[in-house]
Parts: sequence; C-alpha cells; structure tokens
Amino acid sequence: MLTVTALPAASEGQPLAPDVLVRKVLTDVLAAIKDTPSGDREGRARAVAFAKQAIIPHIDFERMTRLAVGRAWRTADAGQREALVANFSTLITRTYASAIDAYDGHETQIDPLELSPGDKDVIVRSRFKKAGAQPVEVDYAMAKSAEGWKVYDISVENVSLVITYRTQFGEQIARDGIDGLIQSLTEKNRPLSPALSR
Repeated sequence: MLTVTALPAASEGQPLAPDVLVRKVLTDVLAAIKDTPSGDREGRARAVAFAKQAIIPHIDFERMTRLAVGRAWRTADAGQREALVANFSTLITRTYASAIDAYDGHETQIDPLELSPGDKDVIVRSRFKKAGAQPVEVDYAMAKSAEGWKVYDISVENVSLVITYRTQFGEQIARDGIDGLIQSLTEKNRPLSPALSR
C-alpha cells in the first residue's frame, strides 16, 4: 500500500474534510503497522499504541457512548456518565486498533465525499481490500464539531457498532442497572496494560 505523503492540508482554522481526515488517519496507522513485522511483539505493541493515539482525537466518545447506552443515559447521574464514557472509550479504542492490526496487508480505499457548505453530519464510506479476498466495507458516521469532524459510529458490512452495543447494553442494564454495566465494562478493560490504555 502506498503511503500518502501529500495530503491536502487544512487551512488556518479550517478542519480537514471528513473523507480526507479518514484517509490520513488510516494511511498513517496502516503504514505504522505494515512497517512492524508481526513477530516483533514490542514493535507491534508500539504500532497499536500509535494507532490508538492517532484514532482517539477523532472520535466523539461522549456521543458514541450516549447513543450506545440509549434511554438509560437520561437517568444516569454525572458520575455514572463520566464512568460510562471513560470505560466505553477505552473498549472502543482497543477494539478498533486491534481490528486495524488485523487488516495488515490490506489496501484501504476511501470514497470521495461531495461535501456541501451546510453539511454537519455525513457518512464516509471505505473498504479494506486484499488480493483473493472479498473487500470489507467500513463506513464512518461523522459529525462536525468545534474541534473538527469526529466519528460517532462505525459500521462494518452494514452492522453498526453503536446499535450492536446498544442491544448488549440494554440487556445488561435491564438485569444489573447502570452500575452493573459500568462494572462489566471495567472488568473487560482490566487486562489492558496501562501503557496501552487511554
């Protein structure tokens, strides 16, 4: 895969267009992973850590968490919301970085986006391609914020990450309440090394 070295730069105060941003992040992340042999555990860990740091600034974790928790978000207090966002963001960052690692050797293709001046919510469509395998469609739902465009949902082969987690979270909240969900997320994140956590 060719590394893009001449991406359109954002002008002063003007954020990168969403498709350009996705292309830049994926190119940087996949290049870092490609340059590290899979047998080099320490190097691979550093590459995945780099992936996380590249991804984190471009995800709206609060909105993603709110959408995944659904109706129960309205009844959660400030402390519970903070804990939910912190734990869910760690889980999502780890999951996505690991997924990117699994696509080592793939070529990524980002569809050009026709952006109108008033657009504030868009879908950036992409696919991971590898010789001899079916392309994997990955779409990014993005919204414009004061800090630029941010991802609030990711769909793989038309399966929404937010909706998938909303179903799981809804079932757990019905059984164990919001605190039970927080505890479950905390336990899932516990095996993470502090150096790789958010």
